[in-house]
Amino acid sequence: MEVMLENIKTKDWEFSTTLSSEELIGISGPDYEELLEILKLESLPEGNIIINEQVVNSENHLDYYKIISLVDKKFKKINYLNTVKEHMEYLINYYHLQIKNIEKKEKDSLKIVGLDSSLLNRNITSLSNSEKKKVQIAISLLSNPDIIILNNPLVGLDNKSRKKLMMVLNKLKNQFHKIIIIGTNDADVLYQYTTKMLFVKNKRIFLESKTEEAYERVDYLKRNGFTIPDRVLFTYKAIKKKKVKIDYHKDIRDMIKDIYKHV
Repeated sequence: MEVMLENIKTKDWEFSTTLSSEELIGISGPDYEELLEILKLESLPEGNIIINEQVVNSENHLDYYKIISLVDKKFKKINYLNTVKEHMEYLINYYHLQIKNIEKKEKDSLKIVGLDSSLLNRNITSLSNSEKKKVQIAISLLSNPDIIILNNPLVGLDNKSRKKLMMVLNKLKNQFHKIIIIGTNDADVLYQYTTKMLFVKNKRIFLESKTEEAYERVDYLKRNGFTIPDRVLFTYKAIKKKKVKIDYHKDIRDMIKDIYKHV
């Protein structure tokens, strides 16, 4: 799955980029939420949008809009709806989704994210933060999207829940070939879990690179106001100030091994 965005222009933005299911994509910077909204394609911007070699135009725009889901920071509970099932069926009706077996689709969506079908009758308010986030993703899967955009998905989760949620997202990327995009300013999350980064600033893509290569440009990122992951900053200081010959590592265990080996 690949999306090419060429010379995209809105009132304030102008950029080009390529999004692929081969990468888990992170977006960070002061304007990241605005870029997430543009990528949702609710309106058709100027420029060329090519999804799996098919050009998006005014005639097919609504079809492509439906294959992109935006999972927001928090679960937006609708006042008169209580259960997970009620929220799922609301979305199905709202978007006029053509689903032959709705009950099976609801159960399958929950199963993909690691939840039991018994949650269908649970009240949203009774769910844990981790369950709510997985339900949000399950709801987004009802439209069978090719692109899933998540705004700060790990906020409010403990380390164990974070790892489990990232396993779900990697499953969607690797097994179901979804394009997964995570927008957040949590540099540690982005460094640990993404493979490609888009840094945005002043309404443009400031830097686009593989995650590890991007965050190794510590001076450049700091100079331009981007946050550096703790483990990258630790390694950077060890190299600069202590002249220690160690490498940058995503996995903290590899970093510890390297320190023991060279310090």
